[in-house]
Amino acid sequence: MKRGDVNQAELAQLLREEGWDKPLAPVALKTLKPWQQAVFWGLRLYIVVMLIIVIWAFGHDHF
Repeated sequence: MKRGDVNQAELAQLLREEGWDKPLAPVALKTLKPWQQAVFWGLRLYIVVMLIIVIWAFGHDHF
């Protein structure tokens, strides 16, 4: 079977069986607790520091 060879009836049946034809449930925003906000800000800071270290390391070819 080649990439473009798809039986549309079988595909539609599979999508119905798997539930992909139904709309997704709505998603609502949740307010984070203060400790959760602190953790996320800490992760953001960690990522920024790691990026700075990697950029600095690639700028200094001392291997």
